[in-house]
Formats: sequence, structure tokens, C-alpha cells
Amino acid sequence: MDKAIKEVRMKKWAGIIQAAAASGMTKDEFIEQNGICRRSFFYWQKQIREYVLQRNPDLVLPSSTTQVRQIEEANPRPAPALPVFCELKPQENEPVTQSVPVTSFTAGAMIQFGQYQIYIGDSVSEKLLATIMAVIQHA
Repeated sequence: MDKAIKEVRMKKWAGIIQAAAASGMTKDEFIEQNGICRRSFFYWQKQIREYVLQRNPDLVLPSSTTQVRQIEEANPRPAPALPVFCELKPQENEPVTQSVPVTSFTAGAMIQFGQYQIYIGDSVSEKLLATIMAVIQHA
């Protein structure tokens, strides 16, 4: 597989794997609910882990499920926050487009900044993404 293609796929799957971890569901529940191929999910999870470990050789990962459970008990995750919506108003020179109700949404990416998670669709414009990032930086 071409190195550039693999990097793009790893970024895509890293977002999916992060979303699964943040969902509060088991991996199997997340996979089933989102129609993800189980084999692909675990393949890319392994690829990403190996990639991270190659670049961080001093990183020590728990070697057993018991150790993972002990770490989770010692460092409980806060309850997931409810979604908060922020209205982004167009600037004076920006044309206003008609909004269309969204009946289904597939996130193309997830941005995590501190405790905030923002899911962005594939069709988001570069300008809107820049505005979102500016809002996050001042949150």
C-alpha cells in the first residue's frame, strides 16, 4: 500500500477509533451501531497502535485486561458531556445560504480539544472549518 494512502486511511480510522472510545459503548456495540466492518476496525486499531509504539518506544502499555481495569478504576472518566451547540453567524460580506434539515449525518472527522468533541461532515468548507477552529481556541 502506498505510504500516502496508508497515512490517509490511518487518520480516518484514528478518528473512528477515537469516536468509539468516546462513545461510552463497547467496541462491538459501536461497530454494530455504525455499520463498520469488525475486521477492518481491529486491523486499523492494530496498525495505529504499532505506529504509535514505533514513534514512542518508551511508552508502556498495560499487558493485561486486569491492568487496564485497574488503570481505569484509578482514573475514572468523567461522564460524557451533553452536546452544546454554538451558532456561527455569517460575516457581513459572506452570502447566506438556505439551511436544509439534516436527516442523517456521517462524520468525516472528529476534532477533540480538551473536553470538547466536534464531529464534522465531509462537505464542510475550509472557511467554515477555520471559523470552527477559531471558536474552539477562544472557548
